[in-house]
Amino acid sequence: MNLHLTLVRHLYILVPIMNNLMDTPRHPIRVVAQRTGLTAATIRAWERRYRTVSPGRSAGGQRLYSDQDVKRLTTLKALTDGGRTISVVSTLTDSLAEALLLEDQAMVRHTPTLSEDTDPALWVERAYAQVLSLDSQGLEHTLWQAAITIGSHTLLDAVIAVLLERIGTGWIADEIAPAQEHLATGVIVRVLHRLTDYRNNDGPTLVVATLPGEVHGLGAQLTSAAAILEGWRVAHLGTDLPIEEIANASETLGAHSVAISVTRGYNIKETANQLISLRRLIDGRIQLLVGGGSAHLLDFQEPPKGVTIVLSGLQGLRENLINSKTK
Repeated sequence: MNLHLTLVRHLYILVPIMNNLMDTPRHPIRVVAQRTGLTAATIRAWERRYRTVSPGRSAGGQRLYSDQDVKRLTTLKALTDGGRTISVVSTLTDSLAEALLLEDQAMVRHTPTLSEDTDPALWVERAYAQVLSLDSQGLEHTLWQAAITIGSHTLLDAVIAVLLERIGTGWIADEIAPAQEHLATGVIVRVLHRLTDYRNNDGPTLVVATLPGEVHGLGAQLTSAAAILEGWRVAHLGTDLPIEEIANASETLGAHSVAISVTRGYNIKETANQLISLRRLIDGRIQLLVGGGSAHLLDFQEPPKGVTIVLSGLQGLRENLINSKTK
């Protein structure tokens, strides 16, 4: 019993000492580089641009890092190696970053590797098979593993966008039922949200919405995700919104641009008239971008001034957003 009490007392003494040691700046940058696998230049750049850690200083002014700094940098490196951007993960607390890393690692373990894992077509094939089998968990694992393997932009352009076209074709051929389409939509929206969570963008504001009568919102979700990944602040207003509400939101938010997703192929003349009315309601300095699966059906001989019809998918959207920043 006395020995037990002695050990307990020693533990009470040692725990605070160990905690203090974790926070004590004592490692020079060369040691930190060796332990984390980061270069000294990267460590300094992350500190300067993203404030990833705040090292102490030696008497001679050299950087000194604590064990906790080393642990955080190791976690952030693992997250960026997995396909995430440092601008995103650097905003996370230590506990959130570690939890996110565990989640990413779990998904990698539970997703079989592809023999040619850089080929987007193989990811699409696997995802489509999981849609057909109503395998929600497998589909989410596949899309997330694709993001880690081939990057977020390729995931949006060459996997999710193509998968949606495949689902649409399957719907026409009676291969896809409503339950399968709804399951796929729910999973894709979750993945898009996870890709863009924790972003603290300081770029221009983009308002994203669909017009009255347009109830399909996945194209708008893809637009929002693509813009967020380009550094834009996005106000996603949802579907079937009166044009007056879209105009009011763009004014209130000081929007740089408004993006409208058009997927409804019928009543296309009504859609064209709604776009003309929206263009009149919003500030002339705001650009109006129109895209989506049915945008090519719009029967403008020449789009109204200030309206850009984006027919080249997400890449066309990105090009317009990048070009508009310089104007």
